[in-house]
Amino acid sequence: MTVRIICDSSQNVPETHLARLGIVECQASLIFGDEVYLNKVEISEAEFYQRLAALPKGAPLPTTTQPSPGQFIDALRQLKAEGASSAIITAVTSKLSGTFNSAVQAAQQETEIPVTVWDTAGISMDAGWQTIRAAELAQAGRPHDEIVAALPALRDSLVTVFTVDTLRYVVASGRLSPIQGMVGTLLSIKPMLMLSDGLLQPIGRERGRKSAKAALIERVRSQVADRPVRVAIAHANVLEEAQAFEPDVRAALNVSELVIVELGAVLAALAGPGLMALGVMQEMS
Repeated sequence: MTVRIICDSSQNVPETHLARLGIVECQASLIFGDEVYLNKVEISEAEFYQRLAALPKGAPLPTTTQPSPGQFIDALRQLKAEGASSAIITAVTSKLSGTFNSAVQAAQQETEIPVTVWDTAGISMDAGWQTIRAAELAQAGRPHDEIVAALPALRDSLVTVFTVDTLRYVVASGRLSPIQGMVGTLLSIKPMLMLSDGLLQPIGRERGRKSAKAALIERVRSQVADRPVRVAIAHANVLEEAQAFEPDVRAALNVSELVIVELGAVLAALAGPGLMALGVMQEMS
């Protein structure tokens, strides 16, 4: 039996992992006014940030939309043609995105191969690590039901925390109230958030960027201690800062694998340039 994995682009699974593990990625879309662009296909990350910077003051910020059921159906048919006996679709949290529902609709319509749709309850590499591990198990020849049974423990092993450089985008996306946004901006405070049960939960505020990044590490270490972990440093258009952050992360955590990922246009539209996150999955025995 050949089990294959499908994910959505908001998980930020690195291209190297997609190719190595045969993961099929369905793209979300980005909306600038009346113009809709398929992420990574019709608009590049560089083009997105250029357009974002060029927006007039007060202009509406870009919005996003999840992959359609048709995109997931096309992916399932592709895997069927490639000889897959079953598929698992992993989706970013259903509490913040309609991606899970799109995948469920596709699974109900495309019945040529058995399909399980998994709600990762995560975003970015919080979801991506689950997808990667599922694909590794599939590549190792594990049966469909065994992979699905392993997913809850994988999901529970994750810790994802982040900070944003500006509150403007978070407020506009509805993830933070305008009053909270105003106060944070006036005091130059960086909000700290954590993924919990599929939702973004505030966990504190830090004055300044350096303190915020130190707090990211402290929060993760309080959860994982010295256990071996896979780490993703996720950022929005601040690659050099993310690279400079890596030695601090490695010094504090027992890192078995570390990747640096760009959040890309879809998540950057929701959180804004400058976001920095740690997505950490504890290694399973």
